[in-house]
Amino acid sequence: MTRSAASAMLCFIIFLISFGTWQFYRGNLEGAFSTLPFLVIVYLLMVNRRRRE
Repeated sequence: MTRSAASAMLCFIIFLISFGTWQFYRGNLEGAFSTLPFLVIVYLLMVNRRRRE
């Protein structure tokens, strides 16, 4: 993975976690847990990429 792709992925993950936390503290559980599928997809992509290398 290139450095720019890794930094973009890191920014995306930080955005998802901060958005989920913000929605959770506002009391919106649906909004807080709506980021979970994206985090699972990113995790699966990273695990799959690690196994190939």
